[in-house]
Amino acid sequence: MAEGARTFGMGHLVGVAVAALAVGFYLGSVFMQLRQDQAPAAPAAQAAPAGPAGKSAPPEIPPKVAEQIASLEQAALQRPGDQSLWIDLGNLYFDTQQPAKAVAAYEKATVIGPVSPDVWTDLGIMHREGGDAKKAVECFDAALKLDQRHENALYNKGVVLLHDLRDTRGALAAWESLLLINPMAKNPEGKPLRDMVDQLRKG
Repeated sequence: MAEGARTFGMGHLVGVAVAALAVGFYLGSVFMQLRQDQAPAAPAAQAAPAGPAGKSAPPEIPPKVAEQIASLEQAALQRPGDQSLWIDLGNLYFDTQQPAKAVAAYEKATVIGPVSPDVWTDLGIMHREGGDAKKAVECFDAALKLDQRHENALYNKGVVLLHDLRDTRGALAAWESLLLINPMAKNPEGKPLRDMVDQLRKG
């Protein structure tokens, strides 16, 4: 999520039924943006359902994290032009499942100056969590404009196109591009992305 720090593994499950995408997306996307320094060979995801169609109650924020958020909020008010503060704040909102606040923080960062593909991808994920699938795709495209080989952006774009926008052709195009970059890409459950693509082709 943080600029240059997250590799959001948007591993998702398209396995047995397209409906499963609703549950798997946030997880996949969340894990895709863990830390870039981990550089997972294939997108993977944590396990926690989310998304406009099936949101779960946000977890209680640990006191230390709440203090960290409050501290960053105060710092951002004092130094509104400090892009890194807004990105860090967006990351904490992301981690604590506060999509509206995360979107606001990330968007402030994009206004201040250029951001990395990772930040664009996280912003897209938060837009999707907030129910704006089209805006989410726009953000993934912004990430891909900077890095055509950004696996997390490609994966998540495919998820949103398929599940939220019912654009199977677009989803296939995104995932096929990902397979050209990483033929071994897998979803959060370890299912090869290639199998998922083949299944979609069969309808």
